[in-house]
Amino acid sequence: MPSLNLTVKPLLHTLAVALATAGICACSTRGNDATVPKPEAWPRIEVPAEEYTEHSFDNVSLTLNSVATVSGEAKDEGTWINITYPTFQNAHLYLTLSGAKSPDDLKAILDNRRERMELNTGGAVTELTELTSDGGWEGLLAVTRSSLTTPVQLLAHDGNKVLSGVLYFNFPADTPADSVAPIVKTVRRDMIHALKHLRSL
Repeated sequence: MPSLNLTVKPLLHTLAVALATAGICACSTRGNDATVPKPEAWPRIEVPAEEYTEHSFDNVSLTLNSVATVSGEAKDEGTWINITYPTFQNAHLYLTLSGAKSPDDLKAILDNRRERMELNTGGAVTELTELTSDGGWEGLLAVTRSSLTTPVQLLAHDGNKVLSGVLYFNFPADTPADSVAPIVKTVRRDMIHALKHLRSL
C-alpha cells in the first residue's frame, strides 16, 4: 500500500497544477473572444508557356502566344486586333495596325500614340524598353507595374505602318498590384517576343 500512495500523490499533484493553469488561462482570455482571420491568399494564376504562332494582318507578321485567342477586324482607320488569354480573366490586349500616308502623317500618328501612352501611365514609374525587330521595325514597350488599368503599352513602326496597343485590365480599384503581377510579366514577355520578330510581308 505505501508504494501505491507514492504513485497516487504525484499524480494528484500534477492534475491539480494542470487544472489551476487551465483556470488561469481561461481567466486571462475571458472577454477576448475575437477571432483573428487568416490572411487572404491571392488566386494562383496559370501562366502559359513560351510557345508562339505567327499571325498575318494587313501584310504584317505578328508572332503571338499560341494559347491566346486572336481576332482581327479591318476598319477605315486600320486593323483592330483583339487578344485574350484563357487563364487571364479581366485582361484584354488591344492592338491597332494603321498605315501612314506620308512622313508627316507618320510623325503625327507616333506623337499622338506617345501622348496617349504617357497619359495612360498617370505619372507612375514606367519601365521603357526600346528595340529593333528582325524585320527592321522600331519598337517601344512601356510597363507600368503599379497600374490596374493599362499596365502594358506598345508602339512600333517600320516607316510606313504603325502598330500600337495596350493591355487593359478590368479589376476593382482595391486589387493589389502584386496579385496581377504574373499577368503583367507574361504579357510583357510575349510582347517583347512579338516586337523582336515583327516584320512586313
